[in-house]
Amino acid sequence: MTALFRAPIRRQAGVTLIEVLITLLVLSVGLLGVAALQGFSLQANQVSYYRTQATNIAYELADHARANRSEVAASGNIPNAGFWSTRAAQLLPAGTVNTSVTAAATDGIVTITVGWLDDREAGTNASFSITTRI
Repeated sequence: MTALFRAPIRRQAGVTLIEVLITLLVLSVGLLGVAALQGFSLQANQVSYYRTQATNIAYELADHARANRSEVAASGNIPNAGFWSTRAAQLLPAGTVNTSVTAAATDGIVTITVGWLDDREAGTNASFSITTRI
């Protein structure tokens, strides 16, 4: 009589645990990527907001100069320019407004530059400038 020897059945131990650990690693890397994407999105949104505020201030100031065309032609300056500088300082980080009026008595060309501190890179300034005829 021959004895049949059966090899003992070996169970794989720990394979499920390794699969779970790899899944957690992949999931955590993906979540870190989503968090970084959200941070970049917020930063880009902030930059866009500042540019929109600067554009609005510049166009409001240009409209103000057009509304007071006779004063600009007589003095060569835009009236109430201090108000716009204060408004830029309130809405933008380190916001400034610079205006220049050339040929005030004839063509009345106004250049308006709104500047602010761009926080994406330390110490850099961004600006928006328009030139218009009033």
